[in-house]
Parts: sequence; structure tokens; C-alpha cells
Amino acid sequence: MKIDQNSVAVVTGGANGIGFALGRRLVDRGARVALADVDGARAVAAAAGFGGSARGYACDVTDPQQLAALASDVDHDFGGVDLLFANAGVVIGGTLVETDPREVEWLYDVNVRGVIGTIQAFYPAIRARAAERGTARIILTGSENSLGLPSLAPSTVYTSTKHAVMALADALRRDTKDSGIGVSIFCPGLTATKMWDARANRQPRYGGPLAVPEEQAARAKSFVASAGQDPGLTARICLDGIEHDEFLIICDPAIRQLAERRHAQVAAALARIDARLQAYGETPSTKVG
Repeated sequence: MKIDQNSVAVVTGGANGIGFALGRRLVDRGARVALADVDGARAVAAAAGFGGSARGYACDVTDPQQLAALASDVDHDFGGVDLLFANAGVVIGGTLVETDPREVEWLYDVNVRGVIGTIQAFYPAIRARAAERGTARIILTGSENSLGLPSLAPSTVYTSTKHAVMALADALRRDTKDSGIGVSIFCPGLTATKMWDARANRQPRYGGPLAVPEEQAARAKSFVASAGQDPGLTARICLDGIEHDEFLIICDPAIRQLAERRHAQVAAALARIDARLQAYGETPSTKVG
């Protein structure tokens, strides 16, 4: 679908990082943009800085009432939605057993339940736009973690949430295939954002805000600046993929290694089950469930 002055886009997690870059690129293409973030003041400031027809809103995607209010405000201010970017997300490092149960809840509430809630809140507007114009689109922010297991230090619970987002996107595509609503998931690799500082806006019920120690912050900032993709490039790749109606949009070719490793494991497991069933004297089934 074409992104132009007739397009209205909603971006959650839009005050910084990839969400901020998406908002800027959308405005550059002429779209009107509703930029939402748990840090409402930063969202308002970011939208004002974009110029054009961008507006900022405060919204915590873990709160269904706030999502409902956001959907109502956007409908009032823009009169419909063509593109919904369920982008808000948080990441922390650590193995499964090292992760505090409250932070497990936080990661799933933002990265999975927040995505589900965002889609449900805006689905009536998206459905209405698809009926009116023949097309509308829901875009989920995945990750290299959606396609495999990165070799950097473990972020086990985060990885599991991004696998869940991939499943949500694929199932949603099936659910909406006859409605005119398109679905995309875009998968960035390491990106030069402040995702390493996600706890800065952590809500009180999950432990409250927590600042990264100065020395650790300097190391993280230096690493992502040198090794991470420019979020403006990530956003450009995403929007170009949307305009070509792509479901899976990979933003970094380095993800190939992760995906191919997973594909090889799946192919090997399928070969083993064929051989095993033949050894049992069974006929391998080709029926898809």
C-alpha cells in the first residue's frame, strides 16, 4: 500500500528509538501520524519536532483503558487509521533463572499483551478503513529474536516474547486474509537505540524506574553506536516493505545466520522423523494440521 498524505499512522513506543524513526519517516512521506508513548511528554515533543500533521499522546500499552482512550482520541483527531504500528517494546538481558518474576510479567505485558491490546483497541478503526478504502495494515515490531537465537549475551525472556510476536503476526495474517487488512512483521537486528535503558520508564508495579549505572551506560551506548544499525535506515526498510505488501520484513542481513541455523535444525528434525517412522513400519503423513 502507498504511504502518502492520505495515510494516517499510529505508532506506539514512538518517543524514541525505532518508533521515533518510524514517525519521522512517515511524516517525511506525507502521512499524518499519531505518536504514542508511555512517556507522553516526550511523545508530544517528538511530534512537534516532526512538523507536518503529527500529534503526540501518552499511552501505557499495558493498560487496556489507556489503549481504548488512545483509540478514541486518534479517531477524533484524525478520523481513521490506515497503518497501525504495534511497536512499543522493552528488553532486558539475563537468563531465565536470573530474571525477576516481576520483570517476566513486565516483558510479557509490554511485548506480547501490549501488542494484543493495541490491535484489539484499534481493530474497529482498521477494519472500517479497509472496508472504506480496500486496504489498511497492521505492523508488528519483531526482532532478530523472532527468527532465531542471537549469539550475544542472553536475553532469554525477551527472546521468548519476540517469538510470540512472530506467532501473533502469522496467525493474525490468517485471521484477516479476507478482510482487506494486511499484516506485516518487521525484524530489526541490533539497532543504535537506547533499548538498553528500558528500565528508565518501568512502571511502579514492575519495580519502578531504574537508572543504568554510568559506566555500564557508557559501554552500552558505545557498543550500539558502533555495531547497531541506524534506526532511520531500519524505519526506511520497514516502510519500503510495507509499500510492497510484504509480510516478513528483515532489516539486517546478519539475521540470515540465525534463520538458517534454525531452518537447518527443522530440516534435520523432519528428516529424522521420516526415517524413524519408516523404521517403525509406518507411512509418514503429509497432512498439515
